[in-house]
Amino acid sequence: MIIYGWNSRNIKQAPLENYPCPQCQQTDSSHIVVVAKYVHIFWIPVFPYSKSAVAICTQCKHETHDEKAIFPGNASNIKRLKATVRLPLYLFSGLAIILLAIGYFTYAGAREDKLAESYVQEPQAGDVYLIRSYEEKSAYNHYLLKVRDVVGDSLWVSYSSYFYNGIVSKLDPNDGFYDIMYPIHKDEIEGYRKSGELKKVMRGYDSSTGFNRDVEFPDSLANQIQVLQDSLQ
Repeated sequence: MIIYGWNSRNIKQAPLENYPCPQCQQTDSSHIVVVAKYVHIFWIPVFPYSKSAVAICTQCKHETHDEKAIFPGNASNIKRLKATVRLPLYLFSGLAIILLAIGYFTYAGAREDKLAESYVQEPQAGDVYLIRSYEEKSAYNHYLLKVRDVVGDSLWVSYSSYFYNGIVSKLDPNDGFYDIMYPIHKDEIEGYRKSGELKKVMRGYDSSTGFNRDVEFPDSLANQIQVLQDSLQ
């Protein structure tokens, strides 16, 4: 839940001479205050959006928010006053945090992309590729490939036993990689990277991720594949 809203803060105050308070009629008991209104998120100021002037009587606490009534017939005085009061930098602190966060995530994303590119160009046994299949129309359109061996320009890979509906960094206890391998050319992985289908490359993971876990390839699927291969001969 994001908490946001609008607030105001006094940023400048000075005595207001020869100003009769509309309520108590006291003269020289008022101050003029410049107020900045700003947007906040989680009570952190993001950016100011206006400045206004308020006359406050220190005697009866009456506030005059009508700027034209503070300097009757001379509105330019209010404009000049507000123009000379600078907005405090802390009112932009939320905006600065947002820009820094955008910069950090942009840098981190570019760094991760560069690292993934180097992993694809120099594959190693144990690398795990997370791939999104554009051909799969259901929500479960992500799968994993694990490099078992690298022979020249060929990768011997095993498929994950399940498809997923998003980014995976840890496998369920019953999930793993089938204990059979298939050869593919490493240019195929590079093609996935260029097309955007390769979402992540994982290397140097520990056993808690489950990427070291093998599962037995089901006999039923093996028989179906064998039947298909026989029909194609």
